[in-house]
Amino acid sequence: MAAEFKHVMLMVKNVKATVKFYSEGLGLEVKMVSPGWAELDANGTTIAMHAASESDTGSSPILSFHVDDVHAVVSSLEALGASMEGEIREPSFGKVAAMRSPDGHLLSLLQPAKEPAAAGSGH
Repeated sequence: MAAEFKHVMLMVKNVKATVKFYSEGLGLEVKMVSPGWAELDANGTTIAMHAASESDTGSSPILSFHVDDVHAVVSSLEALGASMEGEIREPSFGKVAAMRSPDGHLLSLLQPAKEPAAAGSGH
């Protein structure tokens, strides 16, 4: 399966203020908002806002993809000239890797955690 494009992510110092800027200034629909994360609908494309320290804001957007096998995709992208930004992490929602393209653009790769089988399902 090809990687599934999920959203463009902006690192912001104030999620609430950034949501107000884009929703009131451009009329974008707010899909969800919390203190550390928000999603806006830009006519079918999701713009996500991720809370960050001031030193991590204002950089280029992050292209976020869901993948089936984060390790395989990392290896493939490294072979094509990408470089890792840190290590592959394993938070509760899956495996996450950040990479820089050969041109320096930041990519976020998420292999979502598998849903646990329902009790008594026989799986």
